[in-house]
Amino acid sequence: MASLRHIHRYMNERRSVVLADGRTGKISRVDTFFRKNETVVTVWLKEQADSGLVKVGLDQVVGPADPPA
Repeated sequence: MASLRHIHRYMNERRSVVLADGRTGKISRVDTFFRKNETVVTVWLKEQADSGLVKVGLDQVVGPADPPA
């Protein structure tokens, strides 16, 4: 699981990330709700059949994706 600091770094560096279900994409937005202590990450999925934007919780972002070979 990535921390909020890592999430912002991946977004600023435009790195691809892996989600808990195996999908990969790039982070386009991070929303933090302080009263609820909840962070929602918006990820752009491009390579999969279900391409488009998806909103997931912070705990669903595993880390950076491996660079393409």
